[in-house]
Amino acid sequence: MPDNVTAPAVGVAFATDEIAGVHWPFAKLAFGAADAAVRVADADGFRLPVSVPTLATSTRAYDFAAGQRLTTAGSGQVRSAAVAAAEVLLHASVRGFFRVGDAAVAASVGAGSIPLAADEKFHLRIAPGQFLSFIRDGAADGSLTIVPVAP
Repeated sequence: MPDNVTAPAVGVAFATDEIAGVHWPFAKLAFGAADAAVRVADADGFRLPVSVPTLATSTRAYDFAAGQRLTTAGSGQVRSAAVAAAEVLLHASVRGFFRVGDAAVAASVGAGSIPLAADEKFHLRIAPGQFLSFIRDGAADGSLTIVPVAP
């Protein structure tokens, strides 16, 4: 079927909008069940039905008292104690890299570790009992603060 159809010269008139030499037909919208139609209009009961998502009404609880601060001293990496939470907020005071894993986890500058910019805050889901390791990426010492988050 061709993209453009020429209407016959006689018959019922219908509205169009000509765009770049092509007539685009105007149409009225309707909705409803099979074999029924409700014309769309700007009035209650006649507007297009729209589903509005329900937004969460709760907020996260940050347990600052149970948080940990890992402070770098030189170019070596530092490791946290086991983290009991399933979600944490990370905040780096200097540019660095972190890694999550078991008690032997070690962060490194580059591949295999996740970068954090200085003053970046980052939410992370982890398995409770995992450890975090952090290493700075630069000459200045700094810290990584780990704050457990309650759902």
